[in-house]
Amino acid sequence: MKFGLISFTCLALFACRSTDLANWPGELPNQQHFIIAYEADGDNQAVQSQQEYLRWVLSFYEGTVVAPIGWTEMQSLVVDLADSEQRAGLNSQLFDLGRLIAAEWAKENAGRAIDSRMLGIWASVLQLVVSPEQQYAAIALISDDVKGLLQGELNRPEINDARYEQRLGLQFFGDF
Repeated sequence: MKFGLISFTCLALFACRSTDLANWPGELPNQQHFIIAYEADGDNQAVQSQQEYLRWVLSFYEGTVVAPIGWTEMQSLVVDLADSEQRAGLNSQLFDLGRLIAAEWAKENAGRAIDSRMLGIWASVLQLVVSPEQQYAAIALISDDVKGLLQGELNRPEINDARYEQRLGLQFFGDF
């Protein structure tokens, strides 16, 4: 009962959120990129309006009531922690990666290859890596995994904590 009430409240708050799609934020990828992605997926168009899709794109970048840190803030956190000479390259790679993820994640739940669970894993990975080598390796691995998901070469269950712990030498929970 509580879960249902909390879920309903969160959805209602999201629905009430005013999103001005006409004034697309300049720091985000061009809105036309996402319109083209939306128009390329006829199956998704049958179950989701373009306006709803674009609202979810904005939610990815700006965050929501449930996930208050969006990609824009996550990207800034990662770039700010990097060495100054690495920042421009990291920012560019994260910008491209975010654009790729957002275009898929914003689709209706049943038809998308990228889900919110994956976003949580990737956010954790990006926060745990600290050295420039680890940062680039993490972004490259996540990019490859996103492309693998989109091309059907990876299945959703393959995206898990253990995958990134093993390949990047990370520990998500340490001794916990």
